Formats: sequence, structure tokens, C-alpha cells
Amino acid sequence: MDSRLNARPVPFLAFRTFEFLFYHVLLSLVDRVARLPRTTMLPEAARLYRQNIALKAQLDALEDHLARIENKRRAKPLSVRAAQVFALLLTRGDEQFLRYFLSSPRATIERWLTRFRALWGRSLGGRPRTDVDVEDLVVTLKRENPSWGQRRIREELRRMGIRVSEPTIMRILRDHGFAPGPLRKLSFERVQSSIKDALWAVDFFAVKTATGAWLQVLIVIDVHTRELLGMRAYDGWDVDSYWTIRAFNAIASAVKRLPQKIVHDHGPTFLGQFARQLRVLGIERELTPARMPYMNCYVERWIGSVRRELLRHVRVHDVTELQDWLNEYRDYANLERAHQGLDGRTPAEVARGQPEAEVLDLAQLRSRKLVRRMYANGLLQGYSLVERDDGVAPDRAAA
Repeated sequence: MDSRLNARPVPFLAFRTFEFLFYHVLLSLVDRVARLPRTTMLPEAARLYRQNIALKAQLDALEDHLARIENKRRAKPLSVRAAQVFALLLTRGDEQFLRYFLSSPRATIERWLTRFRALWGRSLGGRPRTDVDVEDLVVTLKRENPSWGQRRIREELRRMGIRVSEPTIMRILRDHGFAPGPLRKLSFERVQSSIKDALWAVDFFAVKTATGAWLQVLIVIDVHTRELLGMRAYDGWDVDSYWTIRAFNAIASAVKRLPQKIVHDHGPTFLGQFARQLRVLGIERELTPARMPYMNCYVERWIGSVRRELLRHVRVHDVTELQDWLNEYRDYANLERAHQGLDGRTPAEVARGQPEAEVLDLAQLRSRKLVRRMYANGLLQGYSLVERDDGVAPDRAAA
């Protein structure tokens, strides 16, 4: 037994209690913050910053452990365990760091984290978790009565002798795919539209230049027609809501249209002046749920197409060059690119109400020639069949 424990039992136990509470509060905060919300920091810089903090935390704890190694204790002290759990939480999602830079096996650290979370509710007190049967009642009432909100469900449960707070009901509904408000189930029906300009989707994506600088691009699409209405590039990373609303107004003026509603995420670029200007224009806002980017799947799909078909094959040097490439891709995407979600038609054909092309027989096919149109310096190409000028059909070998 430790001699210090025999000599000074009360101060030693008080110190250990304080040490446990300190690391408990620290890990609780990191576990909350380390869920990686959207930030304005460069992605690579944010990753390196988290790695640096995690490594320093582990090194400090290990140095303290080596300084006290004369105690010959087999179990690692609480400070070393807390530092490694801290590093695991802070670098969550960085598989390279978790595989090569943790000072203990990952399975061991995750076991420590599981024990820590199991003690979380008991060590600091607080309300116990809602019983599973009560959660089933809340979900059943919401599923069978979609127009009920959290307050109506709370009152119904009170009549049955069950007391549940509104915040608890809100958490249960969100965990099971419902929003607290009436008639607002979290599903793709919320971000779909049946007519042109009923719903636009907006979002940002980043582009790295050949010099290593980062540019931001605002993309706007029509959800119904899948038209790529516009993409505006910003020279830098620190884009704000003032620039966002100016770019949005420029795109709307170029197409001479306005939507009834737009859908976007919770990014700070869509708050402030952007939200105020939309209220002035009479445009409703539909926010996707937090940490659920796939609810804005249509614009996310377009961002992926832009990257795969254009940006992976070019290296831009500045914002002007990037804007030229994006304008070329917009023309190609709307006029030439067949869309699977539109039954093989282009967004421009759907927007104009153009019917599907008629099936050609072999004689009609031989009387036409293939015309190719090039975009983005030949990187993107569109095709069509037009009547021959000479009116002479080629022979089978030439065809």
C-alpha cells in the first residue's frame, strides 16, 4: 500500500477525488465538443491542430508517469488514461492518427472510454435516462398523430399519469426521425418539390488552387428541374452572409426567377443578412437537420458531379479562372448532361417542358449525323443527331 496513504489518508483521498472530478469534467467537455461542428478553419489546419493538442496531452501525461515510475505500479495512473481518452475524443474520425499515434492500443482506450461513460451519470448525478417504454409511448403517439407537437404529447401523457418534460420529448422525437413541430417528419419529402421554382437548394463547397489557397463556391440549384442555376466563387475562406446574399441575388437576376422556398444547412453564411434579405423578398427558408447533410442530397449530388467531372482534371490559379471553368460547366450541365433522376433528360429540357425524343428507326438514323459540342476546352462534350446537309445517307460500311 502507498506510504502516503498511511501517513496522510484524508488529504490523499481528497486529492484523488479532485483529480478524478477534474479529468471527468475535461473528458465530458471534449466528448461534447469533439463531434466536429462546421467551422471556418481550414480543414487541414483543423486536423493538424487537433493532432498537435492530442499529442501534447499524451506526452505531458507520459512524462509525469515516467517521473513517478519508481512507485512500480502496474496500472497506468488516471492522468495517463484521461490523456489518451482525451486524444481519442479530440481526433475522432482521423483514422491515420488513431492507428499510428496513440500511445496505447485503441481497443484499450475505447474500453476506458466506455467505463468513463458508464460512470458519467452516476458520478455527477442528474436525471436518469427515460425508460424505453415511455419512449415507445411518445413515438407511438407521434406516429399515429403526425399533427401533434411535443406539448400536445406531453399533455396526453399527463392525462395517463406519466410526467415527461418537453425537452425530453423533443430529444426522443429527434432520435426516432421526427421533428418536434407538427407535420414535420424528417424525410426527403421535406426537400422535394413538384413544380419549377418551388424549391431551390443552396450550399457551399471549397476548392484548393494550385498555389495552395482555398476558395469558396456558392452553388444554387432548382430541386424540381435539377437546373444548375449558378455557381459563384469567392476569393478566400472567410465568406460571410453579406457576400452570400449578394451572390444569391446576382444568380436570381441572371436567370430572372425567384423561388418560393430555399433549403440550406445551419452554416453561418446563411444567417444574418442572408436570412433578413430573404424575409424581405418573401422567400421561405427550410433548414436541414443538424449533422444530416444528406437531407440536402440534390445539391450535394451536384457538388460531387462538379468535382468528378471538372475540378479533378484542372488546377486553377485564382478565383477568376475558377469562375470561368464553373460557367462552362453550368452551360454543359444544363444543356447537355443527361440526368438519371430526370429519366435521361437534361435539366433545360425539363425546365422548358420539352418531351422525350422519339425513337428513330434505322433509316432515320442513317440520314443523320452526329454533332459534337465541346465545353471547358474539350474536357466536357455534348452530342446530338442532326439532318445531313447533302441529304445522302452513307452506306453501311461508312456508318
